[in-house]
Amino acid sequence: MSKITFGLILTCLVAGLLPFVLVARSRASRSDRSPIHLVLDMDNQPRFDPQSTSPVFADGRAMRPQVPGTIAQEDLVLHSEILNDNDNPHLLGSDINISDPSTLAAVTLGRVRPENMNDQQFDSLKPPENDADLAADKSFYVHMIPSQVKVTPEFLRRGEERFNIYCAPCHGMSGYGDGMINARAQSLMATGTDGTSWTQPQNLNEQKIIDRPDGHIFNTITNGIRTMPPYDKQISIMDRWAIVAYVRALEQSQHASPKDVAAMTSLQAGK
Repeated sequence: MSKITFGLILTCLVAGLLPFVLVARSRASRSDRSPIHLVLDMDNQPRFDPQSTSPVFADGRAMRPQVPGTIAQEDLVLHSEILNDNDNPHLLGSDINISDPSTLAAVTLGRVRPENMNDQQFDSLKPPENDADLAADKSFYVHMIPSQVKVTPEFLRRGEERFNIYCAPCHGMSGYGDGMINARAQSLMATGTDGTSWTQPQNLNEQKIIDRPDGHIFNTITNGIRTMPPYDKQISIMDRWAIVAYVRALEQSQHASPKDVAAMTSLQAGK
């Protein structure tokens, strides 16, 4: 092969690589000019940015709120959580299918909804306000954890884990309202470091809490109460019920009678 032929071949190879080099350079460099779209598709179209205003709607918001009374199809199945066992991490129980409005209200809201009640009637109901009405309530909050949620020893372990993460910092490991955050706040106020007021976290072992329906405790975790913020974004529905189950076990452990201890000892001996 002559030098001229070899030179031409080499020149053609270098020239063939030049477009790729230019494309790579253009992709790596910044420019204020809009990119060239040979096929527009839907890359460029009028739209509203998140949190922007819009003259189309009466409230002036471009982002539309959820339609009341609707639920996404993927939310019709509640997936079980994982037990974080070092030796055998596994799913707890099975998924729950939300098949009717009564199940939806009980499992996701902790509320009672008769089968013949429509949305307007259900939304118009008002919760009990004082402790006596809460203790006697059987028509607004579900009295017990819904039957669709299977409470097992493993479920209680998951509830203990979630309680220690989200609840114990304020309510304490035993639920007496003496968590680390409360101790820190009390120390700051005692030394005058922080002059702001501090609300003592609720003692979960008080009789008024023991008397409240399980649905009310679930609702408190979901929506908060007084100075306690809502935890619906941090804690899943199944984990909220697991915490409710653990709180009930915790209360029982703090108010156990000799008869209860004997029964538990017999149960463990039977295993």
